[in-house]
Amino acid sequence: MHRITINSIGKKDDRCYACIYQDLIDNAKKYATISINNIFNKKINQAQDDAKRAKEIYSQVLEPYKIADGLNVALDPRGKQMDSFAFATMLENHPKVAFFIGGAYGFEERFVRSCDVAVSLSALTMSHKIAKAVLLEQVFRALAIIHKHPYHK
Repeated sequence: MHRITINSIGKKDDRCYACIYQDLIDNAKKYATISINNIFNKKINQAQDDAKRAKEIYSQVLEPYKIADGLNVALDPRGKQMDSFAFATMLENHPKVAFFIGGAYGFEERFVRSCDVAVSLSALTMSHKIAKAVLLEQVFRALAIIHKHPYHK
């Protein structure tokens, strides 16, 4: 059973998005435990006027969510682009995975390098809400591939 955590800089999810996320989490629950941490505090809020400072704060706030005995994955537009099968292989080899979605300014390069891998969901810029939905769908698709479920055709 996989244990997957999605750590995102951002406020509480809107109800309409939360329903989509929960549906995807429910689909995957026989293969994985998936949790979402939305992280937004006073320091993050106060740093939003300065991109460099905001990225530093994102790194500080997300650092404690890294897992020592698993795979830490930064979602970054400059990261590795994968098809669903490569993504599944990545998950298959790591039963504990922590994903990180940066704030409005993305990540410091230092934070990206400190993760085990950086993955790009797309060359397009997307909101945290959409990125989380795409990530959850790909996690479920990868788990379906790993467990030979017919979802992935």
